[in-house]
Amino acid sequence: MVFVDMKSVLSWERRTLSNGLIVLLYPRSAALTTQLSVAVKYGSNDDSKTNIGTAHFLEHMLVGGSQRRIKLLHEIERFGGCSYFETTNECTFSAIDIFPEKLPEASRVITGLLFDKSFEKNKLELERKIVMNEIAEASDDPRDKIGVTLLRSIFKRHPTKNPVLGSTKSVNQITLKDIEAAHEAYYVPRNMILTISGNVSENDVENVLKGFRDTETGKLTSKKKRSFDDGRPRKEALMKKAGISQAYYGFGLRAPPAKNPDAPILDLIDAILGMGESSRLFVELREKRALTYDFDSMNVSGSDYGYFMINCAVGIKSLEQTRAIIRNELEKMKTLLVANGELEKSKNFVLADIYRAFDNPHLLPRLLTDLEIYFENENAAADYIERIKSLTEQNVLEVSSKYFQEENYAEAILAPKE
Repeated sequence: MVFVDMKSVLSWERRTLSNGLIVLLYPRSAALTTQLSVAVKYGSNDDSKTNIGTAHFLEHMLVGGSQRRIKLLHEIERFGGCSYFETTNECTFSAIDIFPEKLPEASRVITGLLFDKSFEKNKLELERKIVMNEIAEASDDPRDKIGVTLLRSIFKRHPTKNPVLGSTKSVNQITLKDIEAAHEAYYVPRNMILTISGNVSENDVENVLKGFRDTETGKLTSKKKRSFDDGRPRKEALMKKAGISQAYYGFGLRAPPAKNPDAPILDLIDAILGMGESSRLFVELREKRALTYDFDSMNVSGSDYGYFMINCAVGIKSLEQTRAIIRNELEKMKTLLVANGELEKSKNFVLADIYRAFDNPHLLPRLLTDLEIYFENENAAADYIERIKSLTEQNVLEVSSKYFQEENYAEAILAPKE
């Protein structure tokens, strides 16, 4: 039997180039592909109140904002690669998964997409239509609508309350100058995280870094300090929608950011309540009473915000019963110690999710990026796992009592229009 040093496996190499670029390296000799990703630390939370959705719109323009950009994007598939681009609250993420021998081509493509400063007016209008379609699709989805409404109830001032996509109104107002200004302000090496994982050698790494070292340092615009919420959230938001047969219910509360010592405990509480088919809410809502087909719960911890959320779809006549069950389970979390067996099972769920992310070439670059944004530490995953392993029943009880209070709760309901 081969014993693995888990701490070394869960750590990565972290470098900082002279132009400020952060480089994360996680080579895996047994891998058959290589992943190259770049995160720009510019997300929807950085958009001004008048330009909500600019970060996401710029992400679209990276790959569709000129004929040259479109040609570069198509090149990725020509040499067997796949790419994905995503805007989050805190970053714009781009990644290419490719054959190891094609890494130089992938590096040329991604630097071309990120650092080219030219965008075409006619492409802006085409991408605007595509973004509008994306917004409309999200608006049509009851779960997306509940998520957006619930965040607006939880947060009054923090920009996390704003949809990443922006709104029809805000996106219609974004100009080519806005796109160019955002690119000029944020798309510089010292505001980026480059991650290389999978089948990669040191020689490969140096060839990739050469393209990034040769890039001008640029001038990073200082980010504005974000507003924190300290008042009570909005208690309930009720909406009606034609064409749906069930009530979509969202329940949430503000939670601490990633660096707060309570954040890992809330991750564990989330596992107890909603992770897997043996979780408390799955058993109570589906297994025992068949109130819902599916539900999800999550504890989201960002750099300066956090929230705990539960979502499900139920029959309109079962809504009050569902609300009562969720509240009852939260009450039990803060009044009764979790049984040791349930605690250990839930710890295993949390740990296994991390391990699976390290094994997954699609998930790993995002995981390393998020940990870099929050902790700037190549041992962050190993430290987190040790923290989860150390948690006790008393830790769970105390943190549940701290956050699961009626005055902290917010709800959003989307009901069928009669």
